[in-house]
Amino acid sequence: MGASLDDPSCRLFVEPYDSDGFYLTIEAPEPGDDETSWEIEVDRWVPDDPEEEPGDHTNATGQDMVGCSLPVAPTAEEIAHLLKSVDEKPLLLAEWAESRVGAVLAGTAMVVTERYVS
Repeated sequence: MGASLDDPSCRLFVEPYDSDGFYLTIEAPEPGDDETSWEIEVDRWVPDDPEEEPGDHTNATGQDMVGCSLPVAPTAEEIAHLLKSVDEKPLLLAEWAESRVGAVLAGTAMVVTERYVS
């Protein structure tokens, strides 16, 4: 699994191998920002060329699928559990992407607060 810390935006970007183009972002509020919630999003790479298949594309744009706004910062253990779950089962991201608003992401306590695609 590939992961990176995007500093200074306080964002983790996680793209597991064999995830069918799905990826996860975990964004902490920036210091001094009035916005106090953490944001967890499941997104998917969508080929820029409609003739290309996901995974076999040359260029793609990220499409937001679902998001969870967390008013309280997750613990380090919760973040580690989230990352470990995605590493062990990359297609869990595809399952989470189908979640409806109000649903809990399977295997976590995080509730979907936003659905970006229908």
